[in-house]
Amino acid sequence: MSKILYEALGNAHLKNIIKDVQIASSLLEIDFFGVGALARNIWYVSNNQHPRGTKDVDFGIYVSNSKKYNQLKNKLIDDFSYIPVSTNPFCLISPYKIPLDLLPFGEIEQNGKILIEGKGLVSINLDGFSETYTNGLIITEIEEDTIKVCSIPSVVLLKLIAFDDRPDNRPNDPVDIDSILKHYPSIETDLIWGEYFALYNDDITHEEVGIKVLGYEISKLMLRNKKLTNRILNILNRAIKSESPLAERMIQNAETETIESKTKKLNLLKRGIEEGINNCT
Repeated sequence: MSKILYEALGNAHLKNIIKDVQIASSLLEIDFFGVGALARNIWYVSNNQHPRGTKDVDFGIYVSNSKKYNQLKNKLIDDFSYIPVSTNPFCLISPYKIPLDLLPFGEIEQNGKILIEGKGLVSINLDGFSETYTNGLIITEIEEDTIKVCSIPSVVLLKLIAFDDRPDNRPNDPVDIDSILKHYPSIETDLIWGEYFALYNDDITHEEVGIKVLGYEISKLMLRNKKLTNRILNILNRAIKSESPLAERMIQNAETETIESKTKKLNLLKRGIEEGINNCT
């Protein structure tokens, strides 16, 4: 992925936030990567597309225990003037008034949950973060800074899980998923033609092949985790059957789009995941 400019990412203070977290995490020997909107916008900008707006910055933080995690938070608070959020112990407000979510994973997890002392949101489920850390990161350059971020298949994986966990609090996830499904076939044409040419036949368009390819790429992240694979397929199955609001909330233009058109895309994504898993087992 080519070097990009901070200005192109549409967040005037992103450079400062990344630098703060890089310095603090380096001092504590903590690894981290960009999640969600940051990773999504880097993909868009790197491929000459306009980034979508975002009001916060999210990082996955690899830590062994809550003590290590709290050390990072405290360093940002004490040395960089970040402000804790009383109702959400996973969030800090940066000196630039932009929320920073620090999402811990790794050995800190206990029975699939992350528990942090504090009021409000003290327990979260971060399924997929370890798989993303192992198999789904890319290294990119933003001006003089080098940073790890989620690949686009990882972004979709994590957004499916995040929306499933808290659908009422994640209104942007379905729209982001829909936009990625729309742009993936054209942006990733080289990958699609180069590695997945065999998927083409007279009954399927390039756009449909592209969505299936995204499913194949997502399947690569989950091959060793049957529980996670089953969860993703269940999320998609429920959306396809309209047993969850995912497909409906993917609609961005009610005059030209329908629930049926969105469930068709989700079905293609599911088929790609299933075929990818079957081809590797």
